[in-house]
Amino acid sequence: MEWGVLVLPGGAYRETSRREGEPVEQAFRRAGFSARTLHYSVAPSRWPAAFLESARAVENLRAEGCRRVAVCGFSAGGHLAGCLANLWGHPVLEENGLESARVRPDAAILAYPVISSGPFGHRTSFRNLLGGAVIPPELSLERSVTPENPPTFLWATLTDGTVPAENTLLYAQALRRAGIPFELHLYPHGPHAMALADGQTLGRPDQQDPHVAGWFAQCLEWLRAL
Repeated sequence: MEWGVLVLPGGAYRETSRREGEPVEQAFRRAGFSARTLHYSVAPSRWPAAFLESARAVENLRAEGCRRVAVCGFSAGGHLAGCLANLWGHPVLEENGLESARVRPDAAILAYPVISSGPFGHRTSFRNLLGGAVIPPELSLERSVTPENPPTFLWATLTDGTVPAENTLLYAQALRRAGIPFELHLYPHGPHAMALADGQTLGRPDQQDPHVAGWFAQCLEWLRAL
């Protein structure tokens, strides 16, 4: 299999959303990709538990024969996917028996991601991730992008009142500075946690919008073109 996709649901590091997990996995499978959902450890587990679990999941996809692996994360899962994209060389990985080169994703897909610990940050996510400890600078992901990051697909809505679109914009700016290719889609309307934004992931009526749902087809085109 050419591509594997690791799906990382959101949930503020307090839970992992079912709407952002298996339905997205199945959509990737129908499109011809090998896909897995990871319901990673959340509070009271703390950093780096989820990071290590997701790195192992990337390694497992490679062991199953996927030549390239993309990480696809939503909200706090987008932060976790961004951690893999930014911090795949972090010493904690090798300290836990993981090879940096095998856990580096070949692409990252971040949907309305938690990125920054600054003024636009989602404080609940960082509190659940760290238990109130001081936030390491590299976990505010706009600060830790490097020229070794993988190509990235980003999308968000401008009316997201939970994780402001500024998170996505800050990350896009960091990618631009580092020379990393990326595709960015900002939709004018839509609440947080839209997932696939269609009947496959249901949710409230305002979380279903055929225009926003177009992100998935655009993402597939982008991924196949890499």
